Amino acid sequence: MSKKLIIFIALIIWIVPQTVTAQQILLTNGTLLDPSNQSARKQHLLLDENQIIGRFDEMPENFTGTKIDISGKFVLPGFVDMHTHAFGNRAPNTVTETMGPSTTAQVVLQAGVTGLVDLFGNEQKLFEHRRLQQQGLIGGADIYASLSCLTAPGGHCSQFGKTRTIANEQEAIEHITALAKKQADVIKLVSTLGGKLPSLSPQLLKFAVSQAHAHGLKVIVHIHTLADIESAIAANADAITHLPDDGTISERLAQKLSEHGVVVIPTLACDTDEYEFLFSNTLDAKLAAKVTAPRIIAGYRQKASQMTNEQKRNAKQRTLKYYQSIKHLIAANVPLLSGTDAGNYGTLQGFTLHRELAKFVAAGYNPWQALASATSDSRLFLGKPTDLDAGAQPSVVILNNSPIEDINNTQTIFAVIHRGVYRKIKL
Repeated sequence: MSKKLIIFIALIIWIVPQTVTAQQILLTNGTLLDPSNQSARKQHLLLDENQIIGRFDEMPENFTGTKIDISGKFVLPGFVDMHTHAFGNRAPNTVTETMGPSTTAQVVLQAGVTGLVDLFGNEQKLFEHRRLQQQGLIGGADIYASLSCLTAPGGHCSQFGKTRTIANEQEAIEHITALAKKQADVIKLVSTLGGKLPSLSPQLLKFAVSQAHAHGLKVIVHIHTLADIESAIAANADAITHLPDDGTISERLAQKLSEHGVVVIPTLACDTDEYEFLFSNTLDAKLAAKVTAPRIIAGYRQKASQMTNEQKRNAKQRTLKYYQSIKHLIAANVPLLSGTDAGNYGTLQGFTLHRELAKFVAAGYNPWQALASATSDSRLFLGKPTDLDAGAQPSVVILNNSPIEDINNTQTIFAVIHRGVYRKIKL
């Protein structure tokens, strides 16, 4: 047997754990957690490949499908990562792990992520993957996508590959209409006012948002500065992603975001976890090893030995600045959605969503709120059914330990059910 064939077989075994094929599945004796109303009830949950059928206090009579006893375990809606890039994983010293949409969608399921929003990649590959997935021809976590990134000519995103650019209102109309015809799930616009790269003007940003809304599409604005946030608010954007690099979101600005109903996808872990990867035991987690190649973790280990004390201090100060912004957002009741910006340094596909939840709790969210940011609130933004009621998506994660007692218990994954397929996860 050739070496290449052995590697291929090993990969298949890695991404396809013990499964029960699509049929009616009854989860018995588990505790069902509904983040939207912060309720926990011991019930039985019945689902198939199309939907959650119902939840019962008593065992349904004459059930002939698959029963799975999950006594002592906890059931949540599957997690949704609201900001990803399915490139793969990156580490310092040019260490990479190339994945693409198909592999990424399989890998993140191991971390309980049953849906992800790709906010820029290879447009045609994303379009084709999503089409095949929606037709039931390929599996993996559900991929939602902006398909492309709408930026100024030469603006952010263009340095990473082919993207759509808009220099005037006519181009905004053409590109947004084209993306709407391709059924983009959201529109991503880029504002980088005062930065090194060209930015959409506040006027053009507002016009583009109005065009997306005319097609019934929500808009997520990539921001870089405090001025970008003001521009996004004035443009009536639905959400911003990232936190500003040129300062902290003040209490006043946080209140303004709240008053205008702007959701924030802060990608806090992406901006702060590289420091943790280097100088804590974060990457010792079993889940981290489950979703990435050893060379990625080794790349961070090597970088840690090369950093100067000044670089370490700067990284720590940067972390504190971002946390202060989050605290102000939470105090102003600005909805936060969990997104990782996976594909960038300081992230691992699937794993970093759990880090984002832990950081939200560290910044002031309670565990229920953090869980909602990656489940019910994210689904609500995408226009999907929430929680574990009848008619909801048949995608759930089963945990060994309660995430309400400790948010880090989201990593204690026992099994994942996605589209009615049961996957036992071995960590």
